[in-house]
Amino acid sequence: GNTGIGLALICSVKGYPLEIVMPETMSIERRKIMTAHGAKITLTPGDKGMNGAEDYVKEIVEKNPDKYYYPNQFANENNPLAHYRYTAEEIINDTDGEIDVFVAGLGTSGTLMGVSKRLKEYNPNIKIIAVEPEPKQGIQGLKNLDTSYVPPILDQSRIDEKVYVNLKDAEHASRMLTLAEGLFTGISSGAAMHVAIETAKKMGSGTLVVLLPDGGEKYISHPIYSPDKCLECTKICKIKNLWTDEYIKSI
Repeated sequence: GNTGIGLALICSVKGYPLEIVMPETMSIERRKIMTAHGAKITLTPGDKGMNGAEDYVKEIVEKNPDKYYYPNQFANENNPLAHYRYTAEEIINDTDGEIDVFVAGLGTSGTLMGVSKRLKEYNPNIKIIAVEPEPKQGIQGLKNLDTSYVPPILDQSRIDEKVYVNLKDAEHASRMLTLAEGLFTGISSGAAMHVAIETAKKMGSGTLVVLLPDGGEKYISHPIYSPDKCLECTKICKIKNLWTDEYIKSI
């Protein structure tokens, strides 16, 4: 995901050899971006998800401890620390501190842990909502804690509410963001946005911040943005779009 792409970029500049391990179900665009930066890609069985990728990495590192450095984003305290120092401060500054609810997806949990810690220090009344996929609903970038390894950096006491989202709703929200708002997002962003919209409906007033971590460029080959599905979204959401309006008339 984003960490792999970031590591590939840094390693290409520094001249470090990089091996990225990911499930074979991850989008082809992720692989192409990383290999473009010189990374070696190793794929693990898709049915084992990120758990299988983690297990494989631990196995090869244990066999060759002098060869590999394993950043382990799921256990690395620098992951939440970056969001504590920078992401959370940006949120506070950009909202003038007027925050009632923060919504973010749960993947490595680095974003949620870092941001929630800082926001709770700033105002303990800010509500933290974690977004998880429904069990056995694969959403790239997110974890369901009932079916996946629990990240060591996760402290569930910092989460006020968990909300589960299905793949269909996540994909629909992604298309809505792209077609109505011009935000070309990925599926994990759609999942967070779906929960944010449903939460905002219940709030009535106040300020809700939702973090969208995933861009749509990594899903070009995915059916999420197929013409038929985008057309369906414009109808459901009543989005005015010249091209789709003309297309509807033609059929």
